Amino acid sequence: MGSTDSSMLRNIRKVLVANRGEIAVRCIKACRELGVQSVAIITNADATSLHATLADEAVLLPGDDSTAYTNGEAILDICKRTGADAIIPGYGFLSENVEFADMVAAAGITFVGPSSASIKAMGLKHEARAIAEAADVPVIPGTTLLASSKEATEAAKRLGFPVMLKATGGGGGMGLQICHTEEEVDKAFSMVESRASTLFKNSGVFLEKYYPRSRHVEVQVAGNGDIVVAFGERECSLQRRHQKVIEECPSPFVEQHPGLREKMLQAAINYASQLNYKSVGTVEFLVDDETAKFFFLEMNTRLQVEHGITELCYGVDLVHLMLRQADYEHGGEPGIPSSILKGLGRPQPLGSAIEARVYAEVPLHDFAPSPGVCQHVHWPKGEGVRVDTWVRSGQRITPLYDPLIGKVMVHSPEGRKGSQELMLAALADTALQGTQSNLEYLSRVIESDMFVSGNTLTNSLATFKFKTCSVQVIDPGVFTTIQDYPGRITVGHGVPPGGPMDDLSARAANILVGNESGVELLETTLSGPELLFHEAAIVAVCGAELPLTLDGKPETMWSRIIVKQGQRLKLGKVSGPGLRTYLAVKGGFPEIPEFLGSKATAPELAFGGLQGRKLQVNDILALPKQSGAWAAEASTFSLPPDAIPAFTSKSVYCLDGPYGSDDILTPEGRKTLYETDWIVSHNSGRSGIRLEGPRLKWARTSGGGGGSHPSNVFDYGYPNGGVNFTGESPIIFAHDRPDLGGFACPTTLCSGEMWKVGQLKPGDTIRFRQTTYDKSLEITQGKNAYLQALLTLAQGGGDANQMPSLEVEFGDETTSSILHQALPSGSHPRVTYRQGGDTSIIVEYGDQIADLRNTACVQLLAKQLLAANLPSVRSDTNFATLTVRFDPFQTDRAKLLQQLINLDGSIGETTGIKLTTRQVRLPICLDHSSLDESAQRYMANIRPTAAYLPDNVDYIRKSNALESRSSVFDSLLNTPWLTVAVGFYVGTPILFPLDPRYMFTGQKYNPSRAYTPSGSVGLGGSLLAIYPVAAPGGYQLMGRTLGAWDTAGNRPGFSAARPWLFNHLDLVKFYEVSEEEYDEIERDFEFGRYVFDVTETTLDMDEYIAKFDAANHDPEYQAWRSRQSAAAKEMGELEQTLFEEWTAAKASANNNGCDEDEDDPDKMVKIESPVDASVWKVLVEPGDVLEKGQTVAVLEAMKMEINLVAGEEEAGSVVVKIKQRPGTVVSPGMTVVTARRQD
Repeated sequence: MGSTDSSMLRNIRKVLVANRGEIAVRCIKACRELGVQSVAIITNADATSLHATLADEAVLLPGDDSTAYTNGEAILDICKRTGADAIIPGYGFLSENVEFADMVAAAGITFVGPSSASIKAMGLKHEARAIAEAADVPVIPGTTLLASSKEATEAAKRLGFPVMLKATGGGGGMGLQICHTEEEVDKAFSMVESRASTLFKNSGVFLEKYYPRSRHVEVQVAGNGDIVVAFGERECSLQRRHQKVIEECPSPFVEQHPGLREKMLQAAINYASQLNYKSVGTVEFLVDDETAKFFFLEMNTRLQVEHGITELCYGVDLVHLMLRQADYEHGGEPGIPSSILKGLGRPQPLGSAIEARVYAEVPLHDFAPSPGVCQHVHWPKGEGVRVDTWVRSGQRITPLYDPLIGKVMVHSPEGRKGSQELMLAALADTALQGTQSNLEYLSRVIESDMFVSGNTLTNSLATFKFKTCSVQVIDPGVFTTIQDYPGRITVGHGVPPGGPMDDLSARAANILVGNESGVELLETTLSGPELLFHEAAIVAVCGAELPLTLDGKPETMWSRIIVKQGQRLKLGKVSGPGLRTYLAVKGGFPEIPEFLGSKATAPELAFGGLQGRKLQVNDILALPKQSGAWAAEASTFSLPPDAIPAFTSKSVYCLDGPYGSDDILTPEGRKTLYETDWIVSHNSGRSGIRLEGPRLKWARTSGGGGGSHPSNVFDYGYPNGGVNFTGESPIIFAHDRPDLGGFACPTTLCSGEMWKVGQLKPGDTIRFRQTTYDKSLEITQGKNAYLQALLTLAQGGGDANQMPSLEVEFGDETTSSILHQALPSGSHPRVTYRQGGDTSIIVEYGDQIADLRNTACVQLLAKQLLAANLPSVRSDTNFATLTVRFDPFQTDRAKLLQQLINLDGSIGETTGIKLTTRQVRLPICLDHSSLDESAQRYMANIRPTAAYLPDNVDYIRKSNALESRSSVFDSLLNTPWLTVAVGFYVGTPILFPLDPRYMFTGQKYNPSRAYTPSGSVGLGGSLLAIYPVAAPGGYQLMGRTLGAWDTAGNRPGFSAARPWLFNHLDLVKFYEVSEEEYDEIERDFEFGRYVFDVTETTLDMDEYIAKFDAANHDPEYQAWRSRQSAAAKEMGELEQTLFEEWTAAKASANNNGCDEDEDDPDKMVKIESPVDASVWKVLVEPGDVLEKGQTVAVLEAMKMEINLVAGEEEAGSVVVKIKQRPGTVVSPGMTVVTARRQD
């Protein structure tokens, strides 16, 4: 056993692991090592835990996640259903539950642990104490169970203060109270008694003498029901709130007192022998630091958390021992033969081992648990290092269970000093980025004089002063995120570029503190955070003007500021033009993990930055270790006011295109586009700036193959800064935009103007002005010149009066969307080269008609472009377009255009093309109930009537002149679908049917849904999409398959560098499953146990092109297409009518809500909106009395929540009327709630 026995188990074949977390992983690995199968039990909250994927089987527990692991009956039922013949409970949960152990035995299943009699005896501390006395084991002076507080007070006086009141059924410090006076005993008695009754269903209380200078030392024992052996001691004195934090083997105190180990081990053996103990257990002692006397505390009849360090020092595998003892019992024998048991391990410890428990907690916030995502996890490896954990990158730590992330253990044969050095190195090599942990705290303890000296008492951590190099979020502000420049500009596949919305201010802030321009920093929107610096730092705040104070004293923006240790920096609310402000810190925030090459946060997609979200109260951001030294050497600096950018611009320069040409827009439409002062909508955000204004005049009545609206085109890769018309509503694509779609961008902002867009706020106006490509580059060069001059100034050179101006005036110049066109030749389609701002060219094949020849050309051109290996050039493939992206300062656009023309010219005829690709078989549940729930939610919360409601499938049937629902579903089941693009958001596959009979069309939701279940399969235009994650959306939903995105990249088919599933030109084949089957498959996918059916195949383009050509000459097919066109027109007209009725009803409801009878205006108070926004929640009702600081309503603007809070003036007023209900749009100064003063 352990180091001496490597044989497999003989009798037990399958073990159910009745636990979670690292101990479940430990037990599963032990089962595998001993040749037996394992069954994991899991909850939805633990779906991605390592134990769910490592076990041979994984079964979902029923009921509430928070109590599922203690549902003994359900666990026993799973054990029977899976055929497990043993249950190992680990520690915690049911490990010391007598009733559960008895249930297991009664079912004929072996309980891997001690007898229920032993568990019962040790579960009651007063009985355990009596056993110790019978075995002549020293006990702490104390009492039997006490009947009253009076009896307890008298006993305390006899024992002498201080004393401990303890619950007999307690453990882990629960149900324990230290008392120093008679009054404290009297007060604590009823509290401990009540708590004991609630937590342990046993109100028994007893008293013990308390030793303030004491140590916690425990002895590891094991028995077979006949004899008991001991494997040394562990010191567990370093505790916080009676919970162990750091443990050692052997105890440094015992090592310093010859003979003490032998006495303690014999006492532990004597004690366990009284119970005829079998399996492993731990006898715990309190050791008086002054006299070295030891006293029995309790016996734990289970595996201990810290068992690993005993294994390292004594060469025994305790989990193997437990399973072997159980295996003998299962075979009808008493246990491990005594001769074998006596020979296990070593007589004395080899070297020294230390364990550090890594918790998800916030040391600076009184060690409060810190549930959240571990974005990046790296555990140390190497000689003498062991880590027991259940956590890997991407794991979410749930608030439902113990926050233990893992245990870092080290072992050095050289002794305690060697293990201490090894532990410090191991902790330094551990990375836990994302949710907060005690990792830094552990290092500080291990390197402290207290630990080095071995002077570790049970109360040592209570007075330990933790020093941290970090900044603490006291108030996060309205919407503060981590961003870096330029973000993820080269990833594609639906991963937004991200980065600062105003890169000019962000880069300037970094320059002022001495960073490279790409270092991560904080982006604040509308109102900034308050930060407590636990280490000195150099900071700068740039962007929209707001009040800035350091410990309450005003500071100047656009300056280098030195923050001292312990000071608070507070950013107030933006008071003038602009919306966003940037806070840079010298060295950035090194513990923020990179995701796909950037630390930028994409909050709407929940990745990047700090756990993919905005900052929250008590977030801790680690600072560079050199921060204090840098601050000590730094000097202040302020940019002259004349050199600070203004955020008052009302216009931006643009380049025409890619879809501003005469075939898309009329001259009148272009005039409207460029001569309107567009108003910024409250619905704007990091993905884009939505605008309100007049409708454009389009040069066509529909989008042809792209969709029914004239703004529709075949999907293409969106240009950076494109002004996108989603129907009639424009949006300026910003940093968290989708990277492809099927709506026209008639104009695109110059890259050098995008920083201005980042400062637009609701109610601002903006006008588009045309310019040329060369002038566009001049704008970017001017911005870069400004930043270079700022760098020179910040480094002590240059002339502040000679700072380049950021304002440019060129005059409007008309350009063309189309850079070049090539006529069709034979089977080779027409090629149009469209201008995509100053950083892309869109190569478009064909005439907006579904034709696989276009797709073939796109693929061939992309392949040749990749082989050309041009600097800074990459491309995004789509159905009929190739969006070629480039850096204009590394690649000359004119030369790139000519090269693209030459490459296309070499393609020739589009015949005989065979491509090696993948076939992906996917299960699909048609009409899954969650899709109907999604539609019902939309009808209840957004729009009650539409042509596509309440049944999307029936809408598709009607709109495509089909006879039945099954005809709709045939399109999914009877033909392969070609993946023509992967993008939009998070790897969404865009699919095209390879059978002309299934070229259905459907309009998109208007407005979009707020929620779409992950894996939903929907039709938009003539293309299909699979929603990779739960998200907003607009496609008509038909069924559900599996999601195609895994942020952490842990599941089969994904990786950290490639969190999307699909490739361009994958062939997708769906096969039908029932809802019950689907739910089981999805569960396996969530648990990381599903393996996608992916095989290599050959795509013969000629075969499918021939199918479409034949259909074009088939009268029956053409007749259906005519019926389809008429039906689509009819449904479109119905939708237009229903949409107008809905908008009229909304307007009427808003107007009716404005009427109010204010009989006494002097007594009326108004809660008003400070910005353009929509009302999300109203949290009061008429008749409510307002309190100071109460949140009355919550608005939503720019994807932010804005609380309307009652102030001192409103306090005590009674709510009279809700003037604006949820869903209504409000402007600055508009009253949301009225109340009447009572004085």
